Formats: sequence, C-alpha cells, structure tokens
Amino acid sequence: MHPVVAALNDVFAAVPHTMFCVKDTDGRYLAVNRAFAERAGRSVAGVLGRRAGDLFPTDLADSYEHQDRRVLATGEALRNELELILRPDGSRGWYVTTKTRLVDGEGMPIGIASVSYDLRTTTGTDDRHQRLQAAVDLARRRFTEPVRVSELADAAGMSLPRLDRALRRAIGLSPKQLLLRARLDEAMRRLDEGELPIATIATECGYYDQSSFTRQFRRATGMTPAAYRVAVRSGSAARR
Repeated sequence: MHPVVAALNDVFAAVPHTMFCVKDTDGRYLAVNRAFAERAGRSVAGVLGRRAGDLFPTDLADSYEHQDRRVLATGEALRNELELILRPDGSRGWYVTTKTRLVDGEGMPIGIASVSYDLRTTTGTDDRHQRLQAAVDLARRRFTEPVRVSELADAAGMSLPRLDRALRRAIGLSPKQLLLRARLDEAMRRLDEGELPIATIATECGYYDQSSFTRQFRRATGMTPAAYRVAVRSGSAARR
C-alpha cells in the first residue's frame, strides 16, 4: 500500500459516521474504513479490490464514477459535493462528499481519496434533516427550470434566511449556489457520458444559451465544456 494511502487509512479506520475510501485510477478500492464497508453491506476485506459497480446500484455507481473521472481529469478537488449513498438499512440519503486526486512524487495521478458524511448528522433532528433534504431534492429534480430560492424555502418549510443558514452550515452553499450546482452537475454528467452537442446540453440543462453555459462552466471548473469533455475522455482512454 502506498505510504500516503496507508497514512490516510490509519486516520480514518475507526472514525464513526464518516465514510472514507481510496481508489486507484481504475476505480478499484485500495482502502476503506469500517463505516464505508457497512454502507456497502460487506466487510472491509470484501470491498477491497472491487469497483463501485460491484457494490452499489447502477445509478449510484455511475454517479460516483462520473465524479471520479471529473477529479482525475481536472485535478480539481470536489468539495461539499451532494450525492446519494446507501445507508446501512438500505435506504438512500444525501451525503456530503469531498474528493481529491492523489499523485506520486512526479505528479502523476495514483488515485482518489474520498470522505463523505450523512447530511442528517449536521442538522440536529431528523425533522430538520428531512426538511433540508426536501430543498436539495427539489433543486436536483428541477435543474432545467428557473427555480426561485423562495421555492426551496417553501419545500423545506423554512424561512429563506433560516434555509440559507442551514444549507451553509451543512454543505457550505447558499440556496442560489445549490441551484447552480444541481444544474452544473447534470451538465457535467452529460458531457462525461454522452455524445450530445454542447449547445444541446446547454439547452437541456436550462442555460440561456451556449455562451452562458460556457461562462458559468469555466467559472466553476476553470475549463470550457469542450476542454472538459476532451480531458475526461483522454483520461478514460489512458486508464483502459
């Protein structure tokens, strides 16, 4: 095991309520803690060497692998990313994930380290968690529409200032940033997985036009949509 991976594994091995894993550039798990193994319904040994598709439903595994390709291609860490993960009882819930690319002494990628925690652990009561999750669900479900932040507040049953405070505390985003993130995530998924023209993706994801999409995409990622698509595909080809 690489010394960096071993050190991270030692730190997170027994941390409760927090999922930790390291994958190689082919998506195989090199290290996981007990909390991660429990979410996968396996022992730690039963997870190592497997890929997300071997452990989780296809839709969840696809989203995890999409994030991985994004991190490996751009070198930009994902911070406070919202994603669905299975809980030990088999239910799905929103988790907040941070992923970063690991490199060797020459700067070459060797894998990805990921840390996730259950959104409800940051919001106090289950009732408050459910209401905050309702706002997240609305943003994810209606990413193509011009949703108002007041609609997020209504979905959560909170005043807008209270929702703003709760979201910033839980995931570091304002309601407006949550809406922008949901739209951007879907656009990136389509760039990653399909052959649709960029202009079509922009329209289908609710952007005013391709130039608006390109400006917002570059602001968020430091790359144009076209450059991102090339980087992801080049990285995927190099790993095959």
